[in-house]
Amino acid sequence: MNFRFSLLNVAFTVRSFHSNQKVFSDRGKDRLLNLLITMPKDTSHVARLQSERQAKKISKVKYPPGTVTLQVLGSGVRGAPRSLYMFTDQSCYLFNSGEGSQRLAHEHKFKLSKVENIFFTQTSWQNVGGLPGISLTIQDVGVPHITLHGPPGLGELFIAASRFIILKDLKVNHVDATLPESSFEDAAMKLNYVTIMPNDDAKLPRSASSSPFEEEDVTNYYCREKGNPEEVPAAKRTRVEDKGDENPLTKAVLAYICRLQPKQGMLLAQKCVELGVPPGPLYGQLKNGQDVTLPNGKTILASDVRSPDDPGPLFLVVECPDESFLDNFVSEPQLRKFQKSNEANELDSPQIIVHFTPIELTKHPKYQEWMNGFSATTCHMMLGVPKYGEERRGLGSVAVHRIQHQLHLLDSDIFPHLPFDMPVVGETEQGEDEELECQILTTFHLRPPKKLNLSLVPMLNPQEYVKESFSREGFTASLESLKSTLADAVPISSRVYPKVTFLGTGSCIPNKTRNTSGILVELEKDRFILMDCGEATYGQIVRFFGHEKAAHVLSNLIAVYISHLHADHHIGLIGLLQGRQHAIERTRSDAGPVFLIAPHQINFWLKQYHYSFERIRQYFKLFSNVNLFEKEKPDPELLTGLNLKSIVTTYVRHCPSAFGVSLTTADGFKLTYSGDTMPCVSLIDIGRDSDLLIHEATMEDGMEEEAKKKTHCTISQAIEVGRSMRAKFTLLTHFSQRYSKIPIFNETAFSSNTIGVAFDNMTISPNRYHYLPHFIPALKLMFADHCEEMDNKTTKRKLRQEREERQLQKSLQEQSVKS
Repeated sequence: MNFRFSLLNVAFTVRSFHSNQKVFSDRGKDRLLNLLITMPKDTSHVARLQSERQAKKISKVKYPPGTVTLQVLGSGVRGAPRSLYMFTDQSCYLFNSGEGSQRLAHEHKFKLSKVENIFFTQTSWQNVGGLPGISLTIQDVGVPHITLHGPPGLGELFIAASRFIILKDLKVNHVDATLPESSFEDAAMKLNYVTIMPNDDAKLPRSASSSPFEEEDVTNYYCREKGNPEEVPAAKRTRVEDKGDENPLTKAVLAYICRLQPKQGMLLAQKCVELGVPPGPLYGQLKNGQDVTLPNGKTILASDVRSPDDPGPLFLVVECPDESFLDNFVSEPQLRKFQKSNEANELDSPQIIVHFTPIELTKHPKYQEWMNGFSATTCHMMLGVPKYGEERRGLGSVAVHRIQHQLHLLDSDIFPHLPFDMPVVGETEQGEDEELECQILTTFHLRPPKKLNLSLVPMLNPQEYVKESFSREGFTASLESLKSTLADAVPISSRVYPKVTFLGTGSCIPNKTRNTSGILVELEKDRFILMDCGEATYGQIVRFFGHEKAAHVLSNLIAVYISHLHADHHIGLIGLLQGRQHAIERTRSDAGPVFLIAPHQINFWLKQYHYSFERIRQYFKLFSNVNLFEKEKPDPELLTGLNLKSIVTTYVRHCPSAFGVSLTTADGFKLTYSGDTMPCVSLIDIGRDSDLLIHEATMEDGMEEEAKKKTHCTISQAIEVGRSMRAKFTLLTHFSQRYSKIPIFNETAFSSNTIGVAFDNMTISPNRYHYLPHFIPALKLMFADHCEEMDNKTTKRKLRQEREERQLQKSLQEQSVKS
C-alpha cells in the first residue's frame, strides 16, 4: 500500500509541476498510469488497526490519566456557542454544546472522536443547539455510543429531530441527572450532580395547545426521489395525552462537582540509582508504594523515590440562568461546603469554577458574595452571555477573517471587512488574575497542575492574511488587471436593492470557510427576508454586521423562508428566533412575529421543542410552502408585510417537500431561489425571466452520476437552468464542502458575464453583478494551493472510475466466455 501511494504521489507531482516538460515519454507515462489503475487495493489492514486501537483504549482505561485539561470550545458571547471541552490522554468530554460547536471543533481540531459523555447544565438552546451537529460528527468518526447527562427530556430532542437527524450508527443514551443519589464515574474522574430549582419551585404552566392532536412527521427526508415529487407521505396524526401540569424538573438546572481520580506518584529512576536500588522487581514494588530492603540491609522508602501522589484536583461547572434561581443557587449546601468559610481543606478547594451564568447576573451582589466565598486561588472562568450593550468579542473563527481579508482585496464593498470579534495581534492581553471572560482555546491544566494558559488563544493577524495573497506568483499583476477591467465594466443594472448577503454557501456540514445554507435578502431598505437557516446562521449575522447593526437587521427581519427540511437548511431556526426576540427587546421595536414560510411538517419539530424545552411558538407565524403554488392565492398579510407583488413556490427534485421559490418585488425585480434540487423544469417555469437566479451547484462537472444519486446539480447543470430560465444573472451557491475555498469549474462555462460564484460574507447589489465574473482569474491565483489539491483529487477520482470500468468490462467478458 505504501508503495502504491508513493507511485501516486510521483504521478501527480509530475502532472502538477512538470506539465510543460517532457519528463516521461507518453509510453512510459501510460505504463505508470496503467499500473496504478490495475494495482489491487488491500484493505485487510483496516480491521486489524481498528482492533488494535480498541485494545489500546481498553488497556489505558485501567489507570487514571496522566494529563487532564479544560479548554474553551465556545466562549458564550452572543452569536457564539458556549461549550467546555475536557480532554485526557484516554477520553474527552463536553459540558454543554451550543449551536455552532461543530464548526469551531472542526477548525480548531478538537478530537470529537473520543467524546462519549456530554454534560448539560440546562436544556436551553444555548446549551443543546449544537448537539444535533456534534452527534452527526461523532457518528461519522466511528463513535458507537454517546451518553447525555442532564435534566430530563434531553432524549426528546432526538425524537423530535429524528426525521432530519439520522443516527443509524450512533446509540444515544440519556442519564436523568436529577434523580437522587445519581452520579458518574470512570477512570478519569468522579462527577456528582447537583440539582437546582427556581426559588419558588414553581411548576411550568399547562401547555396551551389549541388541539388535543399533535402532528407527527413520518416523512423520510433522506430517501432518494422516486417518480412524482408531489407524492409526499402524508403526516400521521396521533392523539397526545393531556399531561396537565408539566414535571417541574423540566425547569431544573444542573451543577457538576468534578474530582479527578487520584493518581500515584511517578517512580524517579534517577533517585533509585543514587540510592543503589538494583534494576529488577524492586523497582515495581517501589512504584506501587511498597518500601523495600536492599541485599545490604538498607531500607528504601517508596516516598523517597516517588513524586508526590496526586489526590485528584476538584473543579465545578455551574449555571444560574436568572434571578429566579439565585437564592437557591447561592445557598446550595453541596456547593457551599467547598467554600473557605466552611473550613474546606486544601483538597476540597476548587482549582477552577466554570460559570455558564449570564455575565450580568455574575455581577449581582449575592453572586459576587458566593464567588468570594471560595479560596483566593480558585480561578473563575466565565462562559455566560453578556448583557446587551456590554458585548465582548469571542466568536472564535480565524479562518473566516483570513479569507475575508483576502477577498476584500478584490472589492471592498462586495467583501467588506468583518468587525473584529476576536483579539488582534498587538493588543494588550487580559491578565491571568482577573475573572476570565474567555476566548476559544482558553486552557486550564488540571493535571499536571500548570494552571491557566492563555497562549493558545487564537489572534487575528490581518497583515499576514493580505501578505499571504500577494505572495502568490502572478497575483499582483492579476489584481491590477482586475481593477482596470472593473473600471471599464458596464453594469447590467443601476439598482441597489434587493441586496443579497450570503451567510452560508456550503452543503451538508459547515467547514472553516463555508457555513451551511443561509441567504439574507434586503428587499428594500430595512426590509429583510432570510432564505434558509443552517446551523449558526444567527452567529453569522452577528459576525457580518456586528452586535449593534445585527440587532437592527433582526428587528427588521420580516420573513424566513425554508426550502426543505434537511438539517443544514433549518436547524439554525430556533437560535435565530431567539436572537431576533432579544434584538426586538434591545431596540424596543414593535415588530411582531416573523413570517415563517416553510414545509408544514416543520411544525412537528417546533411544537415538540416548544412544549419540551423553551417557549418559541409566539415568535413566528407559519405559512406553508404548498399554499404559495401558482394556482393558490397568497395570504395578503404576507405580500403586504414583504411589500411583494407576488411570491410563488413549486416542488423541486430533491427530497419530499422540497421547494423552489420565486418572488417579485413591488417595483418588478424578480428573484428565484432553487433550494436543493436536480435540474427542474417546474423551477424554470416559475423563474422565467428572473433578474437574479440563486441556484445550488453542489458538485463539479464530471460528477453527474453522484449528483443524480444525491439529487443535486453540477455547476454546468445549474448554469444551464439559468439559461433555460432566461435569467439575467445566475449566482451559484451550496457547494460541496470539498470545495472549501472555490469550486472546480470549466472556465468556458463562465465565458458569459452573467454567472458568479458566492462566498460566505459576500454582499451584492444588482449594480455590482457584472463584477463577479471578472473575479475568477484572481481567485484561482489567490487559492492556487487549493485548486491544485482539487485538481489532484479530480485526477484520482478519474483514475478510480477508469479502474472500476476496466474491472466491470473484464467481469462482463469473463461471464460472456462462460456463457
